[in-house]
Amino acid sequence: MSKLKIAMVLTAICFNQFTQAASIVIHVNDNNGQPLQQAVVEVIRENDTLNPLPVSSEPAVMDQVNKRFLPDLILIQQGQSVVFPNSDNIRHHVYSFSKAKTFELKLYAGKSQPPIKFEKNGVVIVGCNIHDSMVGSIYVAKDSAMMTDEKGNVTLDFDPVLDKISIWHPLQKSSPEQRKIIDLKDYLLSNNKEDYIVSIDVGEPAARDTFGDTF
Repeated sequence: MSKLKIAMVLTAICFNQFTQAASIVIHVNDNNGQPLQQAVVEVIRENDTLNPLPVSSEPAVMDQVNKRFLPDLILIQQGQSVVFPNSDNIRHHVYSFSKAKTFELKLYAGKSQPPIKFEKNGVVIVGCNIHDSMVGSIYVAKDSAMMTDEKGNVTLDFDPVLDKISIWHPLQKSSPEQRKIIDLKDYLLSNNKEDYIVSIDVGEPAARDTFGDTF
């Protein structure tokens, strides 16, 4: 057998190996090489004919406590709803101008407003029109997605030959709605590995006190 044919056979074996791989570990570090927790890693599937993932009928909750969104980051599935109760003793005015979802909940306190449905895949940055340091993030996933743990790791099932991944973090220095798209095929084949390390440049969170308790 010629060297060319041998190389082609080995490449085919590698492609077959990773196509059938059950899972791949993604390690996400910050710009100092430290593990980055709460980075969202999503599979970008090239095959749109696959059945969509089930969507919970229960809305996710992003509360407002001590002039903060709590939690300030939630991961939901495309088509899921979110409620925004106000547990503070002051009023808040919740809004977003993000491309994935634009909405507004005018000044209110106490009980939650009606649920907001998030139909588009992407990142939604949420703010308060009164307390401008209140910032929350909603990641709306179309496919399988997970947040990194305290070690900066996620383990995802996907086909690196056909699929890509996106990586995003709420404190990234790049545009707050921009996701980093990565094609792992060449890396995994050339290194014969089932893991990948990526770095995201992050900054410090904004201050958390503005405008007092007027509202």
